[in-house]
Amino acid sequence: MPVSAAVYANYCRELTRLSVWYARKRIVDGSSDFEDAFNKRVNIFRNTSYYTGDGHPANGDVFPQWRVLLDTVRPVFEAHIAAADTEVLEAKCLELFWPSIVERVENVGNPLPDMAERPYKSWSFDYRHEALNIHIDNTYRPASPLVEMRDDFAACLLRMLQDSQRRRPEIGDVRCGSWLNSAPAFSALFPQAWRASGEPVVEIGYTMGFWGQFTDRRGDFHARNGQRFRELGRLPYPCLTCRAEIRSVLDHLRSSFPNAVALNECLDVPGAGHPWQWTP
Repeated sequence: MPVSAAVYANYCRELTRLSVWYARKRIVDGSSDFEDAFNKRVNIFRNTSYYTGDGHPANGDVFPQWRVLLDTVRPVFEAHIAAADTEVLEAKCLELFWPSIVERVENVGNPLPDMAERPYKSWSFDYRHEALNIHIDNTYRPASPLVEMRDDFAACLLRMLQDSQRRRPEIGDVRCGSWLNSAPAFSALFPQAWRASGEPVVEIGYTMGFWGQFTDRRGDFHARNGQRFRELGRLPYPCLTCRAEIRSVLDHLRSSFPNAVALNECLDVPGAGHPWQWTP
């Protein structure tokens, strides 16, 4: 189900306020300057109309309108950065960011990914670091892939890993860098070796591997996690990079998720082939 405009607008509003709070924190403690904080450490840009799906200021890509917007935000930000209570700072910066955000909300929105291009539903991948590198997006919303749709979620992971073995048999490992690796319900999809391999990604970046924990299953802002971030001064769920052998993950899924195995067996209809199977 696509996220409604009202839900997406509230998500953008609250995420922007949280991002301004975090940018201030980094600048005050000396870990970022203004440019680094807003271009590399928070996820505001991708919720503005300036984002086209390609490129990002963190990578050195130039977006003149975004540059002008930051030049407008900077003096307001600097005028209020000294206040320990960030309410005014957040509100005034949000007011400046909002026109570019609401334009995206109204014209683009936050639709579900094109399922025709996602044979593994919430899972997608690329090949990097000599491994199958996996990404996760909740294509089941407003249901959760880790609760109501857990068996299907695991079944799709099984299929993706099996297809990778056929497609790229020389790739023996699967890898993922995400906050989800800190969530027990997600890490339970993988063997102990996955969890044991976890390496914290210390420097927070703008990607959903860090900021995805502030999106709830409906696509709205995750208020509880946002409040925990403010209280702790660090991410509630640290981003971890985990890695394991594809073979061991498949063994774990087959033994621990029999319902997922059964779901995939239902797709194996005599004479019908495997509609989920990768073909060159």
